[in-house]
Amino acid sequence: MKLHFLILPILACLAACGPSKPPAEHVQYFDHLPDEFQVVGGTAGPDDIGLFLAGMPVRHGTALSKLQQSMEYQTHHREMEALWPYARTRMRTMRTWSEAEVTPAIAASGTVLYPFGGPDLLHVCAMFPQARSYALMGLEPVGAVPPLEQMPPGEVLGVLAAFRQAMQTQMMAGYFITKDMHAELEHSELRGVTPILLATVALIGGHVESVNGTAAGGKPAVEMRFRDDTGLRHSALYLAGDLSNRGFDTGYRQFLAGLGGSVTYFKAASYLMHDDRFSHARDFFLTQSRAILQDDSGIPFRYFAQGWALRFYGNYQQPIALFAKHQQDDLRRAYAMNPRSPLEFGSGYEVNQWQGNLLLTIRR
Repeated sequence: MKLHFLILPILACLAACGPSKPPAEHVQYFDHLPDEFQVVGGTAGPDDIGLFLAGMPVRHGTALSKLQQSMEYQTHHREMEALWPYARTRMRTMRTWSEAEVTPAIAASGTVLYPFGGPDLLHVCAMFPQARSYALMGLEPVGAVPPLEQMPPGEVLGVLAAFRQAMQTQMMAGYFITKDMHAELEHSELRGVTPILLATVALIGGHVESVNGTAAGGKPAVEMRFRDDTGLRHSALYLAGDLSNRGFDTGYRQFLAGLGGSVTYFKAASYLMHDDRFSHARDFFLTQSRAILQDDSGIPFRYFAQGWALRFYGNYQQPIALFAKHQQDDLRRAYAMNPRSPLEFGSGYEVNQWQGNLLLTIRR
């Protein structure tokens, strides 16, 4: 995946400046820390695990709050703080834009389907803040709530650098890179998407209420219930399953149809909907949806030629070089010939606002 030239130096610095793995045999503690990092009592629940991973003070958990007094953890805290402001600004801009452009048009208060989103709860929450449920789909394994309080202190601290590395592309550029997540966390207690979902809720100022592993249409899944920063309750369901024709079987389709999601979101979708090996999923989302919001990496523009009202945002000229073969001349002509509104943020592989594009399609 290509990152914009303004993002690359930041990511490189963050990767280079942080320790690759804190020493497991010796933990150094500060004598004094700001009041926010105090040792607390009780046992850490999923919400506290998310706070810990996000670099934020836990509310419960003696062992974890003690670890937060260490020099190694405070490095994690500072580096997560350095990553977050850029993402937070983008999230606020996206939410303001969506409340003006998307919510009035589609009133998305039910379930939003997010194919190829992986654990990217951050952006779908910002784009559809009123949705009660999010169904995220990807190939990454589900994982579990990591048992951090039962792990040796050095081992806990030793996985934090890899966790930051797995999170930073999403926070800086707006999407995950599957192979990087796999490489960074495969052999740790933080493998899978569940730890990332927990940390995301903490970062957006929410509160995790429950986490349950489950099965969805024969696929492994995890369901997390949480409140956002306004107190609104949501559920996020992540399904680990193949959306190609080989993997998108009857059980998978029936389960997704049963969710009642009529709004679909595509972002940084690797142009897989352009490939006929994904034609079954493409047809399903076109049939299932009364509204689709996507950048050019989603469903090819030609499939919206009839029966859809179209709204164009931002600018489209061509894909990034990595996906040059997916150039859509008909989409470029449509942008040239139709009214389009500005987009105040990048989307998908186009990080900067003057290069990003979004197409809102609503079934007539």
